[in-house]
Amino acid sequence: MADLNHDHFQCCFKNWMLQQHQDLEELVNALSPNSEVADHELKLLVEKGIKHFEEYRRRRALMAQHYAPSFFYPTWCTSFETAFLWIGGCRPSLVFRLVYSVCGTELSGQLSEILRGERKGNLADISAHQLEMINTLHCKTVREEDMMSTRMASLQA
Repeated sequence: MADLNHDHFQCCFKNWMLQQHQDLEELVNALSPNSEVADHELKLLVEKGIKHFEEYRRRRALMAQHYAPSFFYPTWCTSFETAFLWIGGCRPSLVFRLVYSVCGTELSGQLSEILRGERKGNLADISAHQLEMINTLHCKTVREEDMMSTRMASLQA
C-alpha cells in the first residue's frame, strides 16, 4: 500500500512539474522581445496556468481523502529528508494535534447547530468512542516517538 501511495503522489507531482514547466515556457516565449502577443492572449495564458494549478490542488485534495497519512509522513522522502523532518519536529504525533485542533475549531464554530441535532459530516460530528480511539493511538504514537528519541540521543552520546 505504501508503494501505491508513493506512486500516486510521485506521478501527480511529476505531472504537475511538467505542466508547470510547459506553462512557464509559454509565458516566457509570449513575453520575449520578438513576440507580438496581445494583452488578452497573455491573460489567457495566465488563466490557463491558474486553471492547471487548481486542477493539481483538486487532485491532491482527492488523494488526501484516500491517503491522508502520506501528507504528514511523505513516503516519497528519502531517509535523509525524513530525518530532517523528524529533527525539525515534524513527527507523526503532529497529525493528532492537527486533528484535535480542527475538531475543536469545528465544534466551537458549529455549537449551535450541534445543539439543535444537526450534523455536518465533519470532525465536529466525531463520537466519544472515535475520539477515545484517536487518543489511544495518539498515546501509542507518542510512546514510540519517545523511544525513538531516546535511541537517537543514545547514539549521539
